[in-house]
Amino acid sequence: MWFKNVTIFQLAKPFRVSAASLEDKLSKRSARKCGPLELSTVGWGSPMPDGTALTLELDGAILIAAKKQEKILPATVVREALNERITEIEVSEQREVKGKEKQRLRDEITVEMLPRAFSRSRITYALIDPDNGWLLVDSASRPRAEELTVLLRESLGSLELTNAEGEISPAGIMSQWLFHDKPPAGFTIDDECEIRESDEFGGIIRCKNLDITQGAVRKHLEAQSQVTRLAMSWNDRVSFILDQDLTIRRVRPLELIDELREDELSDNADENSELMFISDLMIFHSEISELITRLLELIKVTR
Repeated sequence: MWFKNVTIFQLAKPFRVSAASLEDKLSKRSARKCGPLELSTVGWGSPMPDGTALTLELDGAILIAAKKQEKILPATVVREALNERITEIEVSEQREVKGKEKQRLRDEITVEMLPRAFSRSRITYALIDPDNGWLLVDSASRPRAEELTVLLRESLGSLELTNAEGEISPAGIMSQWLFHDKPPAGFTIDDECEIRESDEFGGIIRCKNLDITQGAVRKHLEAQSQVTRLAMSWNDRVSFILDQDLTIRRVRPLELIDELREDELSDNADENSELMFISDLMIFHSEISELITRLLELIKVTR
């Protein structure tokens, strides 16, 4: 079980809630299905495959999972029904339907359609790591990550979080690494980046599947453009894309880790899927903790 993306929040205060106490608090906001007239609901589900517990503790960290269910109500379907309703009124009453009435009709149609709409569920995982002082959310979307943190804050009563901000600009230091082709020890630069031009328009240039340390990319950096995303690898174990806001995107294990995962899975081949899930998560936690610790050191984040 590996997070595909990681949004980092720092815990402003020591997290002293035990897994057992957290389980009890989360249970008061368990995930549930949407009611007939609800567009969406969000609550806590089990982070384990086919599990019932709302928390999973390992290596001093706690895995949790926010489950959101939302009704699928395509805008095109609502719009089509709205246009039909407006046409009926305008023809029968010989008048134009305007702004506020249109909105009222749209709301009425939405309420009528909601009970018949299909639903879909989405799970967002998070890892509370008191020892390292951070909360990691498996999402590159800030709104989605904050949806989980809001739910967690409501469940706990209070939770102070800060963004990981350092003395050194991530965009500035990534630009230096790429311009000089000198990433810090343990890191290698891969074949993808995103650059924001320095002119008044601030255009975005995306480069992929090429030697980004040479040619046109270098000329843009010479013109004071800045790297906003950079594909890198860490100790030949994990590949990822680092964003200027320190979001870690497309986290993937490399060959060395794949071999370790295969060994672990082989050792647990006769065990249940729960042990295999936990074993894989422990590997992820170990690798991502080392990576994040080093990244925060490089931009001088105070912890």
